[in-house]
Amino acid sequence: MKDKIKSIPHKFVNQTNGEEHEMVIAGAIGQSGWFFTATSAEDVRNALQDVTASTVRIKLNSGGGDADHGIEIYNYLKDLDKHVIVEVTSLAASAASVIAMGADEVIMRTGSRMMIHEAATFAYGTKQDIKKTLNALETYDESIVSIYQEKTGKTRDEIAELVENETWMTAEEAVEKGFADKLESKKQEDSQEGITDEQLQQIINTVTTSVTNQLKQSNNNPSNEPKQPVHTQVKRKGFIF
Repeated sequence: MKDKIKSIPHKFVNQTNGEEHEMVIAGAIGQSGWFFTATSAEDVRNALQDVTASTVRIKLNSGGGDADHGIEIYNYLKDLDKHVIVEVTSLAASAASVIAMGADEVIMRTGSRMMIHEAATFAYGTKQDIKKTLNALETYDESIVSIYQEKTGKTRDEIAELVENETWMTAEEAVEKGFADKLESKKQEDSQEGITDEQLQQIINTVTTSVTNQLKQSNNNPSNEPKQPVHTQVKRKGFIF
């Protein structure tokens, strides 16, 4: 990865919320080491193996990590007998973007990004060792091209060019290019106090009855001075009636 990605703190949460099972994956993908914690394919399998909810929503924010773990999680999600939603909350880069491709539905939250690039590694040794490493990297690239191609429907050449160029995408661009299905903003909760439809109807009925009675009284007593009209304001979720 040419561009340095700021470290994303690790977080792995697994819980059921009503009819949905929610998983949060943040930070590195792969096997945890002495100096860092990551989310592995085994972590995901163990967390989801006994889930009974029909929908699994994964909130993803990761700069990537181990390609093998990313591909394994991708295939696990593809085979899972659930409706899988991956919601990119900030970043899905590298191996994390591969994980996202395993979902039935990929949602990009406002301001989120996605990045795809070639596989990378360290190598040392003889020229034959370097050639073997190069061959391994080429097979990884072919594998991830296949994954992106299946999701987007683009040609292999189109995907290969995007991968070779290390392509960064905004939420809108990820949807436009077919790597995600839609852009979604969190609905803002109404801060104003509201009333139910039933309560509103009761108020309307009360006001209507009051006005009708006053009109009847005015007709029955024409000598009386005209009464001031009744002004009623009803606040209902920000609207004035």
